[in-house]
Amino acid sequence: MLNKKYLYLFWFLVVLGLAGCASQQDVGSTRASLATGSSGATYTEKAAGLSLADVRGASCPSDDRWESLAWAKIIPLANACVKAANWTQVEKIGDFLAKRAYLTPWGAYYLALAAESRRDFSRAFWMLELAMKKDPAQGIFHYEMGRIHWEMGADTLAIKSLKAASDRNPSLTEAHAVLGQIALSRNNVAEAKGYLKLALSNAPEHFPSLMAMAQVHANAKEWAEANILLNRAVSSNPMSTKARLAIARIQEEHLKNLNNALSSYRLIKQLVAARKLDEAPSLNLDEKILSVQASMKQAENAAKMTSRQPSADGKVAK
Repeated sequence: MLNKKYLYLFWFLVVLGLAGCASQQDVGSTRASLATGSSGATYTEKAAGLSLADVRGASCPSDDRWESLAWAKIIPLANACVKAANWTQVEKIGDFLAKRAYLTPWGAYYLALAAESRRDFSRAFWMLELAMKKDPAQGIFHYEMGRIHWEMGADTLAIKSLKAASDRNPSLTEAHAVLGQIALSRNNVAEAKGYLKLALSNAPEHFPSLMAMAQVHANAKEWAEANILLNRAVSSNPMSTKARLAIARIQEEHLKNLNNALSSYRLIKQLVAARKLDEAPSLNLDEKILSVQASMKQAENAAKMTSRQPSADGKVAK
């Protein structure tokens, strides 16, 4: 079963508007699609969407001047407070939106995030259910519900909520990715591929999905395909030690391309020395480089011996 810390990480990335480590996915596709319309208009699912990525440079406010803004312009400020883990301000903004923009679901949504931050899961569920009543089609609310169920150990309910999120919001990359990871952990290859393809169709450089899809191909011994996906993962997250080591190992052990493997291990060693990787490698790089060099020498000697063997007509190759 997928580690619960992994799902928590996904949730945190959604809240911050980040798409899997180093990638820069449009925030509007991982957060809620914010409804806009004329002042005082009833909230509807058909209202035009406001992408949070269109609002640059928002920061968590330290005063109350934001209260004079239209509710749609307050949302990026609330997100900035979530990013800053300023849960007191998140709750204050959520309470304001719940009263002043009560036809929208966002006040309840931010109140749910604030409640979850202090592990008040009962209140978080209550607020999310309220948000869902205001906008039943919004996948992000089901995603949050699923994440909290998972945190509490209610795996069946968690998966049900995550599937509801995936069905309601095809652009909710993280929901597809987590479901793909869960399916992969259960060896349900067809389902894993389906969800991961959805995630990658939304965000082709989504690092966790690329890593998971590479694992799907590796499990099927489709090493060339796994290698391609891992290289895409490195392009998305150049600091990933795991992705770089996986490439080197596939090159060495399965593709039998020792020259490329040697170059990969040497590059990892250089990046470690420059402190440009996210974690220390799980092997001794000096020993590995010497081992690959020895294998290359052995292969070279074997090739020479083969070339000196007499052919069928008794001639020896020059």
